Amino acid sequence: MFSEKTSLIIPTRNRPSYLKNTLDQIIKHKVEFLEILVIDSSDKVYEEPINEIIKNYKIKYFHSQPSTSIQRNIGIENMSKESKFVMFLDDDITFEEDMFQKMNKTIIENADDENIIAYGFNQIQKINKFDFIEKTKNIFLFNLFDLYHKTPGKVALSGWQTKILNIKRDLFVDWIYTTACIYKSNEIYNLRFDVNFGRYGYLEDLDFSLNFYHSNKKIIISADAKYFHPLSIDRSSFKFGVYETRNRYKIVKKYKLSKIRFFFMTLIKTTIFLMSIFVFKKKGFYRGLGNIYGIINCYKY
Repeated sequence: MFSEKTSLIIPTRNRPSYLKNTLDQIIKHKVEFLEILVIDSSDKVYEEPINEIIKNYKIKYFHSQPSTSIQRNIGIENMSKESKFVMFLDDDITFEEDMFQKMNKTIIENADDENIIAYGFNQIQKINKFDFIEKTKNIFLFNLFDLYHKTPGKVALSGWQTKILNIKRDLFVDWIYTTACIYKSNEIYNLRFDVNFGRYGYLEDLDFSLNFYHSNKKIIISADAKYFHPLSIDRSSFKFGVYETRNRYKIVKKYKLSKIRFFFMTLIKTTIFLMSIFVFKKKGFYRGLGNIYGIINCYKY
């Protein structure tokens, strides 16, 4: 199993029950890792229950300030030099039966391709067909002018990436979720997540993946290695609206994508959010206001 040569990095914060469930699933599925690193940014009140949990497992434990980027970086900096792979895993996902065995099969089948540097698991999730961004996948002009793609896991020149959900066959992609993914250790040993992407780190996984965007390196999603991520993050606030615009613009600049396409797509999406006030959806409206503030301040980034 690939896991026996893998450093597993799990960031967590104020969620001892979720952490315990994740660790219990690993035991239930009889998966053995070279090492498990838990990087915890919990408040002091959670220290005792988390200490009670980790003492029952063989774990390298680190405490960190709250930031998913910082936490994952601590994991990279402290992983074993004997690791062939490093796996990032959120503390709140549900494994499907044989998820790790199916991933192992994918890794073995692609072992001869030295250009593959990362493997993603397949997130299974119900998709809202009425979501505006989802609908743009099939708009011919959006695809023609590289504003948005209909193929999962692609990054357009606008800086907008397509989701990677419910994949039916193994697929090469431009980026992967850090929710559940594997990198070859030697490929990322000197890389770090950008700590300037905010405490939540929105788009940090996109940014990290794109370190290989202009190279011949490959990322593949294993269609059979499935998991579920039932919890959703509230993305309706003014603050999040600022973050998502700011962080995407950073990516557009960093990887020399198209600023014109970025602003065009952002303005379209922002308009949709602002119009939500007419159907009494104040949260979407506040997010749209945050987008506007982010656009105005893009010159700072």
